[in-house]
Amino acid sequence: MSAIRGVAPHDVAGAVEAYLDDAGLAPAGRTSEDLTSDDVRIAESQGGWTTVTWPSYFAPHDLAACRWLSHELHTVVTAATTTDDEGWSHTLFGCGTLLDRFHSYPAGLAWDDDDVAGLAREWAGDFELVARVVGVDACGIRRHFCQAPSGARDHPGRERDGYLALWSGLGIRVADAPPYAVLAVDPAWQRVTAR
Repeated sequence: MSAIRGVAPHDVAGAVEAYLDDAGLAPAGRTSEDLTSDDVRIAESQGGWTTVTWPSYFAPHDLAACRWLSHELHTVVTAATTTDDEGWSHTLFGCGTLLDRFHSYPAGLAWDDDDVAGLAREWAGDFELVARVVGVDACGIRRHFCQAPSGARDHPGRERDGYLALWSGLGIRVADAPPYAVLAVDPAWQRVTAR
């Protein structure tokens, strides 16, 4: 899921459509009655943020799309990626530049003997930077930059939807209403990785 600051849903939908067209993914307009997990959904703006829900299979390809959207729309874009048992991540872009990234459960990123401590440092995030870029009080979001240690079972960092509390602290609200726009994605979505 992504949130784009200060850009109207119409403009976000046009930019997402351009990104998908450029990637050869041929989006087609759909009605909210035809929603599937393979669609991109753009919500109405709330509090100055327009949210985009990517197809369920799209992560981590959404990061390339978010970087592009941030560059093309000259704005801040935040992306949240979740997994069922391995926490969530938050990535922040500004005008196409990666500014910050955080993962709530770094051990979930490790393959076999990877250095979990190194991954934890790499994905620690900088709550003060995020607060400064978004324009919120750092004290209000600091607690969301807490990583679950390896092997922890009942740690807030393992919660799939933990990013929603961070987003709330950033002023981002996820719309609970029919989407503003729905774009279908061509089944050949894997080509987006070539970007």
